[in-house]
Amino acid sequence: MYFRFAAGLILALLVSMAGIWLEKQTLELRRSISVQHYHEEILRGWLVRRRLQAERLTMDALQTSGMQNPTLAEPAANGGRRGAAAERPRR
Repeated sequence: MYFRFAAGLILALLVSMAGIWLEKQTLELRRSISVQHYHEEILRGWLVRRRLQAERLTMDALQTSGMQNPTLAEPAANGGRRGAAAERPRR
């Protein structure tokens, strides 16, 4: 009789400990994901600032060299690709 009670008590204890361990793992993974999202936002902001800086420097260089502003090509003219990918021939 005591054996069954002890076995049931130990089983309940093990199940609750497994649940606590799983909750800790879930919380740790959520924290990790939250930090990764924070870093992603920082990097996106950095990328936007770099793109704006590159555009500003390009426009300054075009204005100082006396060139006209380049006309934008139609997206269908190069298959919708931009930058260096548009200049490379397809294989």
